[in-house]
Amino acid sequence: MPNAARINLSVRGKGEAARSDDATVSSDNRALNVIRSAAALLVVLGHVRILFFEDYSNASHYSGSALLYSVTSLGSEAVIVFFVLSGYWVGGGALSRLRRGTFTWRSYSMGRLTRLWLVLVPALVLTLIVDQAGRISFSGSDIYAKTSLYAGVPSTISYSPATFLGNLLFVQSIHVSEYGLNKPLWSLAYEFWYYLLFPAALMLVWKGISMWLRVAGGAVLVLGAAIAGPTVLLLFPAWLVGAVVAAYKQPIARVIMGLRPGTLGTLRCIGALGTLAAMVFAHEVVLPSRLGAWIISLAAGCMLCFFVSDVAWRGRPGRVLSAISSTAHFSYSLYAIHMPIVAILAAAFVPEFSRRWPLDVWHAGIALGIVAVLAAISFTFARFTEQRTDAVRTWIRVRTGKRRTTSI
Repeated sequence: MPNAARINLSVRGKGEAARSDDATVSSDNRALNVIRSAAALLVVLGHVRILFFEDYSNASHYSGSALLYSVTSLGSEAVIVFFVLSGYWVGGGALSRLRRGTFTWRSYSMGRLTRLWLVLVPALVLTLIVDQAGRISFSGSDIYAKTSLYAGVPSTISYSPATFLGNLLFVQSIHVSEYGLNKPLWSLAYEFWYYLLFPAALMLVWKGISMWLRVAGGAVLVLGAAIAGPTVLLLFPAWLVGAVVAAYKQPIARVIMGLRPGTLGTLRCIGALGTLAAMVFAHEVVLPSRLGAWIISLAAGCMLCFFVSDVAWRGRPGRVLSAISSTAHFSYSLYAIHMPIVAILAAAFVPEFSRRWPLDVWHAGIALGIVAVLAAISFTFARFTEQRTDAVRTWIRVRTGKRRTTSI
């Protein structure tokens, strides 16, 4: 293999432009972007499988079917990996600004809300439009007429203004149901409260913080914990795992940069496979509440340690990695809008729950085509929402007379 195309699993050297305080998906670490996109893909595949394919208990078992059903059943576990990555990016950003003495609640809140709302608001509107179009066009389809038959959709379907507002204020799955058929929106509520609780807790212990900020942090912590409730708080440790890795990013990076490329490559493979194994274990084994999520988060945290500096692929492998990494720039959009689209497609092609497809090669190929369509729609959606985040933040700063600062 020519030197230009040789795959090197070592970390980047001095040319790496790490931005640990950037809470949007950074293009600097391609490996982490790929992990994020893979987690989003697992969620989408899970919903496509649930709505289009018969359950495993009713399926004809053949070589590889157990593997396919297992991989497409890891959506909930993939969300835990999302939480760890979120803790790393967002928690790391908050820590970075506190260390520099530049943290303000106004700037932090603006950065977080623009990131979330810029996708969430149009996603809610799209959910309403697509769901209602499906109900009108395919009123007899089981996904709309007998929703309770399906896993992965809200137990209570609501399009009320109160539910819309509740989703907008991030209390879906806590105090109101997810909007329409868009069940994946539950995790955005969890993310929001973790964004709020983490810096609030730091305010109580951080040196050099004014009394005003400590009081404000304590009030936010108590109020936020009361609103979020124990169900949300029990997954907070998973998010904190990523924040802990971010807190020690520099010493971790120094250690892994001192490893031989072959050793580091092996550790990275072990970390990725170990995280996948933890996800399968948590899904297949009945465990006490949230224990499975904590196991996944610890495995993902260990994996993350080996990727705090990017994979240093160059040449053709590097270009392929960069291309796959770019999908992370619409992964949030894909996550937020795919469910109502999958539902209306299922209503059109598989209207009866009892006549869902067998998971064979032919139908699996169709399913991959559906995922490709979802990706194309999400890419277009993201161009007008997710990828405008920095521009919207800059516009807000200009309108409010604030200088441009690094956002998290």
